[in-house]
Amino acid sequence: MPDEPTYKTLERRGEEIYAEMYERGSPLGLLSEIKECFAAAIAAAETERLGAEAARLRARLDAIVAVYRRQFI
Repeated sequence: MPDEPTYKTLERRGEEIYAEMYERGSPLGLLSEIKECFAAAIAAAETERLGAEAARLRARLDAIVAVYRRQFI
């Protein structure tokens, strides 16, 4: 079985941090980590010329940021 693409690994980590934010009940410092993971995932997808995946990742990050703003600010 081939290794998971880098962008998928980074996306999964970003999602884990997002879940952790809810488990803690506090977003303190976690949004920046989520943004870093997704930015790296987007860059990795673009490097692999996976434009649709990069767009999907951007949309997911936008959704996470919107939820963060509604619930934690």
